[in-house]
Amino acid sequence: MSVLIIAGLDSSTGAGLARDLAVMADHGITARVAATAVTAQDATGGCIIHPVPAAMVAAQIRAAGPVRAAKLGMLTNASIVEAIAAALPNVPFVLDPVLATSAGVPLMDAAGRAAMITRLIPRAALITPNLPEAVILTGLAPDTGLDSIAAAFFALGAKAVLLKGGHASGPEAVDWLLRPGGDPLRLAALRKPGTRRGTGCTLASAIAARLARGDDLATACAEAKHYLNGWW
Repeated sequence: MSVLIIAGLDSSTGAGLARDLAVMADHGITARVAATAVTAQDATGGCIIHPVPAAMVAAQIRAAGPVRAAKLGMLTNASIVEAIAAALPNVPFVLDPVLATSAGVPLMDAAGRAAMITRLIPRAALITPNLPEAVILTGLAPDTGLDSIAAAFFALGAKAVLLKGGHASGPEAVDWLLRPGGDPLRLAALRKPGTRRGTGCTLASAIAARLARGDDLATACAEAKHYLNGWW
């Protein structure tokens, strides 16, 4: 049983492909990878990005062989997004719309965001934006209500959205699974002190692993949230 991971390489191994591979190993899943970029990241938050040529990204995807699901992370630019959209196998995939590092360094340009919105969001089984990413992708204000955020994503063609609440406040970290025609599903865990890099990668990869194992979307999200809470 295999999952295709399409993401960037974080030199610190705290996020990106290295983190995704660890999640797959924990779930007993064989990972296939397509690297979109090589980054050099240091303890001060600095980040140098070297994108992989789009043709090479597509070649890696085609060479991956049969997979049950996929997880998409850092995609970098429009040419890579277009290559992925053309080469991606017809399997459920989780799109983690990585737009910046934890320190705020941009990881995708405006053209790349536009391509992701039109070419990948409508095809994804699930997208997993945090609150800042949701603001950028929808153009809504940070204090916009849940119903309006959901409607904005559905207008972009999203089939399902897991809106992550790690950037919110309060004693619990609350994520919301939003699906057209259904009530929001609340997924909560006690908020952990401080911050930790790689939480978004970990959650999205765990969901993809659960989907590959046959879980329905709600179960996959709930189990992945439980896994993330234990990993932290």
